[in-house]
Amino acid sequence: MNAAGVGRRGLVLALLGAAAIGVGLACIIPDRDIQVFTTDINQYPVHFVEGIPIDEDARCACDPETCECPLPAFTALPTFLDPSDYELCICGENKIDAKQLPGVSLYIEDQDEVDGEPADKIYAAALLDWDPTLGDAAFDYVAYRSYLDPRDPLDVSFSSYELEVLKRPRPYVRSLTLSDANGFDLCNGAGRPVAPGFHTLSVMVTDRQWFQREATLVDSGDATTGGDPLESMAVVLEGVPNIAAGATYDIQTYVFQCLEETDEKCGCADITDP
Repeated sequence: MNAAGVGRRGLVLALLGAAAIGVGLACIIPDRDIQVFTTDINQYPVHFVEGIPIDEDARCACDPETCECPLPAFTALPTFLDPSDYELCICGENKIDAKQLPGVSLYIEDQDEVDGEPADKIYAAALLDWDPTLGDAAFDYVAYRSYLDPRDPLDVSFSSYELEVLKRPRPYVRSLTLSDANGFDLCNGAGRPVAPGFHTLSVMVTDRQWFQREATLVDSGDATTGGDPLESMAVVLEGVPNIAAGATYDIQTYVFQCLEETDEKCGCADITDP
């Protein structure tokens, strides 16, 4: 091979080598500005929120034109319902407590989202006299079902403050309202008898469906079935967060007193009264 042929062959090899190097460099992925999103975890916990009272100077510091700050709505219910301010009573049949609460609205945030929509469904349950330190299942203490159905997810409740707070994900507020046409009757609307004295109302929210006890096979002990085991039904334990499924939860507890109908402070009235 003459010198010209050798030169051409070397040039071809050089070009092929350069092309291979270029392809190799093109496959190198830079390790900067990479964001990895994991969709199988519960990134943000669910929690109750409530507006806080602030003075006029603080409000005007937020917005000099309106003197308003982006805050959640006020719950307007103390965690201890002082009997001197809340004279709640146990009323007899066909009577109503005229001094029952006018209705209670609570607000919950969960920032998990997918494509600009809330990712989690929020469930809530109202518990009467549940003490978590005793180890009892909250399922046995679910009450006030006529006001709050634990099986139904809460509605998304848009609030303008969600978009006005800087440097945080949108909170996706939900609301729950404990009320009927007459208000919220703590002493007579639990769905079970309430004794005179002090009690607790605990409202629990969670961002997964309640824990479900799966169906199991049990010994029937019945000769007519040939002794074959029977399958028990699956049971949803409302009030029990499904921690194994990644659930988070939050609890808000209120203490209140129920007086007997004979107490002079009571305001029990006939249902037919206007």
